[in-house]
Amino acid sequence: MIIVHTPADGPVERFDIKTVRAGEATRISTLLAEKASWPQVKQLLSDDHPDAMRVVAFVMKCRDNPALRMADFDPLLVDLAVLLDREEVTSWGETAAAMTVAFDGSEDALRVELSVILDLAADQDHAREVIDRVVAGKFPPPLSEPTDESSPTPEESPS
Repeated sequence: MIIVHTPADGPVERFDIKTVRAGEATRISTLLAEKASWPQVKQLLSDDHPDAMRVVAFVMKCRDNPALRMADFDPLLVDLAVLLDREEVTSWGETAAAMTVAFDGSEDALRVELSVILDLAADQDHAREVIDRVVAGKFPPPLSEPTDESSPTPEESPS
């Protein structure tokens, strides 16, 4: 996930949560009103929770400006967004590919359905490539669960 801060009076800032250090994660967890664990913080971010977006962006801004105070960083809610990174978009594409097996419409209709990812992706060019791959059937089929017949039992295994 990438938090994007788009202030009206300054440059756009992007904060990739994959770069959060352990100490920063602890600080983020304690600064949140709900005192959330790191997995809970990530869930709050995926739900566009305003406090989570603000706190994570604040802690990451402190890397370049250690003197920054929380009270000095209170962006407008419309200036904060959580977007999917490339890996998350690719994962979404794998899931979408598995679901499109049963899709009944045209290729154009499928592209329209898949285009929802464009608003959620930090890298829209990559999202378009993923859509193209899904439409072209270029994602591998999901791995099926092995059946008892296909996996050897301990008695059948060579010793």
